[in-house]
Amino acid sequence: MKFFLKIIIFFFLFLNFAEANNAIKFVDINYIVNNSISGKKLNLIIENKNKKIKDEITKLRKNLDEKKSKILTQKDILKKNELDNLIKDYEKEVKRFNEIRKKKTDEINSFNIKSKKKILDLLNPLITSYLKKESIQLLFQKDKIIFGDEDLDITKEILKIFNENYNKIKFE
Repeated sequence: MKFFLKIIIFFFLFLNFAEANNAIKFVDINYIVNNSISGKKLNLIIENKNKKIKDEITKLRKNLDEKKSKILTQKDILKKNELDNLIKDYEKEVKRFNEIRKKKTDEINSFNIKSKKKILDLLNPLITSYLKKESIQLLFQKDKIIFGDEDLDITKEILKIFNENYNKIKFE
């Protein structure tokens, strides 16, 4: 009788483990954000903005370097007060340059954060719906998992659904 009871308990424990295994999945959100159609478009936009800002900064830096060279070459020729005025003007321009560079960097970082948040805000209801439809009770972020069976990874499925629903997102 005890043996029969042990078999029944083992059977129910195994059945519950198999059922629980189907209720746990993981997803790589970063992969979806970066590899979705909209995410790839966003990465191109960010890359172009970064290039444009870098070109502007390089041009401003080149002008500053030319001014510095000019001041250094005239150092022995100019009177002390004229040289001091040129140095003050140069320092003001350097300060303005640093402010512009910081402002541009902040703008691109803000754009990047807002745009990726927009993708995540659109992705969240899709994942929630998918979890309900597939009766998934627990979802983990892939980068927090050390080991996991690839059968539990639903990243590609979520990516496909996201691309079908949101392949054209407007980023400001």
